[in-house]
Amino acid sequence: MILLGASVEDRVLGKDNTGVGQALITALADFIIPLIQGDTTAPDPSRAVAEDPHRSVYGAVHPGSGLTIEGQELLVALKRFAVSLVHTPEGQQKEQNSSEISDKLQEVSSGFGHPATVDVAKWVEPDTSTDIQLLGGWDGNMWEASGLGLISSETVNSRYHRLIKVIMDDARDMVFNTMPIRLLMFDEEGNGIKLVEKSEVLKHISLDLATFDFREATSSFIQDNGEFRPLACRRFLSRHKFGQYAILSHTWLPTGEVTYSDWLSRSFDTTSPGYVKLANFCKVAAVHYGLRLAWMDTVCINKESSAELDESIRSMFKWYKGTRVCITYLAETASLDVMGKDRWFTRGWTLQELLAPSCIKFYTVNWTAISDIPAYHCDKSKLSPLVSKICGATSLSKEELFHSPYLDHIPIWRKMQWASSREVTREEDAVYSLMGIFNVSMPTGYGEGSEHAFLRLVREILNSKLTSVSKLEIANWKTSSKFLSDAASPSALIPRDPRSYVRLSANRRVHFYPPSSPITLSHLGLSVPVLLMPSIQFAGTYRVPSSLKGDYSATARLAGYTYKILDGTLFSDESPRDICIFAVLNIADKSTEVLLPENGTCLAIQLLPQHPVDGWTIPEGLEFKRKYDMHPVTFDIVCHNGSSVRIPKDELDRHGITLRTMYL
Repeated sequence: MILLGASVEDRVLGKDNTGVGQALITALADFIIPLIQGDTTAPDPSRAVAEDPHRSVYGAVHPGSGLTIEGQELLVALKRFAVSLVHTPEGQQKEQNSSEISDKLQEVSSGFGHPATVDVAKWVEPDTSTDIQLLGGWDGNMWEASGLGLISSETVNSRYHRLIKVIMDDARDMVFNTMPIRLLMFDEEGNGIKLVEKSEVLKHISLDLATFDFREATSSFIQDNGEFRPLACRRFLSRHKFGQYAILSHTWLPTGEVTYSDWLSRSFDTTSPGYVKLANFCKVAAVHYGLRLAWMDTVCINKESSAELDESIRSMFKWYKGTRVCITYLAETASLDVMGKDRWFTRGWTLQELLAPSCIKFYTVNWTAISDIPAYHCDKSKLSPLVSKICGATSLSKEELFHSPYLDHIPIWRKMQWASSREVTREEDAVYSLMGIFNVSMPTGYGEGSEHAFLRLVREILNSKLTSVSKLEIANWKTSSKFLSDAASPSALIPRDPRSYVRLSANRRVHFYPPSSPITLSHLGLSVPVLLMPSIQFAGTYRVPSSLKGDYSATARLAGYTYKILDGTLFSDESPRDICIFAVLNIADKSTEVLLPENGTCLAIQLLPQHPVDGWTIPEGLEFKRKYDMHPVTFDIVCHNGSSVRIPKDELDRHGITLRTMYL
């Protein structure tokens, strides 16, 4: 210790300490080499864990080695430290005299199979550089913390170093851009649970790479032309024990959940239901799925930080989608028979937790798997016996369930309907929990109210490039009186919350065309092209028009009334002038023609003119009354005299139809 202290002090003072450094190397060699040569019996990892239950076994012993990995790393670290003491300009020449001793340390370390000192000359060309190159985007502190500072170009060749760099760059991207903010880490039995940040996950990956023998897997990573296989590197990381994680889907207990602040202060009871749930989750993740990382919303989110809470809510779907397995704990379910009645199927957030993961497994209140299929078979796959129960409890079809989490082909209104009857504690969560399902992101703001949050969600959906067919699918809704509000919506086509979609039939046959122009939302409403079709209320049963204005007619039923659409008597002398207009939304406005929906089912909204209409052509600027109970309706258009759904624009007047772009 005196010798070491003097060497450091001399170096700080800039003195010539080469002789002291050489003496240190000699002393280290004389001390360490006999210890290594005298005891080469590999320790028993299980015994090491038993002696120290807090010790991690993430790589306690390298196969075929007489040293623990820590010991092997110590050899190389000591060498690098000792050599650095004599790397003064004055001591460069004298340092060569110690090379024989240094080589002896190198030889002994190599004999124990340390991957940083193995002979790789047979499969890669040597590197002549003597500099240690940091990975791209890494600072010195991260490099040293990662443990890869032990790997220098003095002991490895350029291709091996570049391979490590490629993998670690991918690992850095994966950890910091796809994983949750923090995770639970544990051993292979699910014990020794601790809460870790992303930097510690990356450190464990790098330390594990330092013990990986890439010689046996060279062909998997490097092609014949010497280039790296990016997919192979990413696949390696995705299957790495610290490159994947389990995630828990559950319903919160009324009290007793272990929170982030509880964990930091250690102010929780290990016998409480909340901690027991956490511990069992980690155990299942480790024992059944071989994982070392897991995420649980109760403890892994610092809800006292508004920025972190906002990031977590907006990233939740991505985290559930990126998990190796979503372990779903049904706290009210003891068997398959009562599974569908569990409260988990009624909560708002659990909808995306069902849809997002590629693999989901359901567990009972006693932490036994509900299905008897193998652990790595998904419980929402075609092979699962739980599919019927899941569909019955959620109203999802089997096809929708099978194709999740790939939801772009699902109509907007159908996704809204999935969430329409789900319950949340905070009203805004009914909206925030839908962001991932619609692949949009927006800031959260508890206290804004569900209606304001829903309007912001609609704006994001309309601005998104991803949709199934048309943004106008959002107008396919039907409400009931108990959901009506006195507050005016900015658009007659947009409801006030997802509950307005609850009464729609899952088989509602509304056909939409891709939009020919952007559908924008302003304070005036949605700007959309529509076909305006005059109609009149009719008392009694109306089946066949008494006369035709043109080649099209329809009958609409709304609020207990029947309406004759495009009937030839609308503007005759015998007809009253209380005309209403139906604006058909699901059309296609082409350059020379207008397309009615292919299946003939029109989605329209009823408009009541402020002043009487005297003719078939609806004038520009005609004002309409605003009704709070307005909502889109459907009716079937009938084609007469061999007409089709394709109407030339110059013939619209003949049929009593007007094409307009309106704000609705």
